[in-house]
Amino acid sequence: MSRNKKCMWQTFYVLATIFVLMLVLNMLMPLHRDDYDYSMIYMTNIHIENFGDVWNSVVHHYFVHGGRMVTVFCLVLFLWIGKTWFDIVNGLMFVALVALIYLHAIRKTELTGNPVMLALTGLLAWLSFPHFGEVAIWKSGSTVYLWSAVPVALFLLPYNISLTQKAPNFKEWMALPMFLLGVLAGWSVENLAVTVVCTAGGIACYLYRKKRLQAWMVSGFFGAFLGAVGLLAAPGNYVRYGIQEQDEGFLLHVGNQFAGNGEMILYIFPIILLLLTSWRIFSSILAVQQGVIMEKKPAGISMGQWLIMGMILILVISYFNGSFVAWKLRDAFYILALVPAGLTEPGIMEKINNIFSGFEEMAIYWLVVFLIYSVVKTKMGFDRYNRMILAQNVRPVDIWNRWPSVRYAGSMIALAIFNNLVMLAAPTFPARATFSSVGMIIIAAISVMHTPEIGDYFGKYARPALYAGAVGIGMFTMVSALVVMNTVYHEESLRTKIVQEAASDGAAVVSLEPIQITNRALRHVFFVDYDNAFSKKCLCNYYGIDDIQLKGK
Repeated sequence: MSRNKKCMWQTFYVLATIFVLMLVLNMLMPLHRDDYDYSMIYMTNIHIENFGDVWNSVVHHYFVHGGRMVTVFCLVLFLWIGKTWFDIVNGLMFVALVALIYLHAIRKTELTGNPVMLALTGLLAWLSFPHFGEVAIWKSGSTVYLWSAVPVALFLLPYNISLTQKAPNFKEWMALPMFLLGVLAGWSVENLAVTVVCTAGGIACYLYRKKRLQAWMVSGFFGAFLGAVGLLAAPGNYVRYGIQEQDEGFLLHVGNQFAGNGEMILYIFPIILLLLTSWRIFSSILAVQQGVIMEKKPAGISMGQWLIMGMILILVISYFNGSFVAWKLRDAFYILALVPAGLTEPGIMEKINNIFSGFEEMAIYWLVVFLIYSVVKTKMGFDRYNRMILAQNVRPVDIWNRWPSVRYAGSMIALAIFNNLVMLAAPTFPARATFSSVGMIIIAAISVMHTPEIGDYFGKYARPALYAGAVGIGMFTMVSALVVMNTVYHEESLRTKIVQEAASDGAAVVSLEPIQITNRALRHVFFVDYDNAFSKKCLCNYYGIDDIQLKGK
């Protein structure tokens, strides 16, 4: 089998694996919260029964709630068509986004060139997108963030490639498709829409100065601009945010930036460590070329690494045996901290229980990440002495000037920061709103990892450690998500059936057992039980009942 054919099949296997995982998770994800609201004509209790109802709901939403008309249309349409079709398309959307992130990273349209790097793109997307279950699996969340990111990435790809080589030789008739795609890209989500318009316009201006401007670049920019106007100028935005109310103050918006960006950093920390290691590789390459000699010590397993592995083993045993470590720590925290401070109210204890219910998953994940980083750093000889040698002999500007991938990665990180700063105009900045920014940071990481020198260096010193770590983290998080989702699916299916039967019998109040499993597999599962007022309201409105009560709560 030729190398090209082998790469083609490997690429197919990578994308097929990603699709199957996402399809299964989507099939296990029940309708939840806003899904019920959008299954009815917006702000009514009338169930959607035909395409006319779909359109009426979208238009009503546009005028009374917000401008995300495109994403709401997709959500309402597929809720009407049926859950199975939604699950399939949502899985395909995630596959498409992973592929487009990879193409943006290599700045080419050769999808089959490096299956390993494509697989790494999928893994980083799985691990790094914030609140994954909420933005990539849950229907009301995925249509807003995942489904809007795909046309944006597709729209900006020819602009991106045009900066590195001769622009794609689109025919004149492509100006219209690019205009329409631009409208979809601009009519996405608020911060991303602004970023799209600025990026397309900035690239068009740059290429005009270089005398390489084409008609599709201009039409695409105007399409994105009109789409953003349709999004941001929607009457529903003014109703939703209540512009007539008193301003909450600019400092609150700044505080939101710290909260949103801070949580994003927690999710992308593996990427940060990957980029840090790559930077040291670039430094060592330049140092060797300058005749600097670094001391390479034998790469053995240190006491600290053995300790981390022991902690991971204990936590894994605990995780599959009732989470005894987490609950012992919770009890100690309660006795030593909460009781002396007088913080023993039921509401506080519920939040503490929620935190510790996911403690072991997060602890295992972070310990594995640090273990991989420690092993890779040791195998490459990046101890404290050698890091000091590199800092003394290699200037950051030399790395910046030497490798185009570093400059490109820097520009993508800067674009991600800009994309988040746009949220200064929003009253809130939840971590899920950093979805598109994280996508840009993944592009930066894959761009650097795709550099031949980086691949050769990792391959020479640390490939087995990286492969083992990637497989370990991937399998643990994926199996955990599948186990939790399977439990939620079966319990919620039974509870929904009880609600349906009670509603058919005319009952006003329904009593249900609470969901037994509370951990959320690193946020790859999104489910908020009916002791939450909004979750309860959505289901009650859909089935026409007054109240849902959870037994024991």
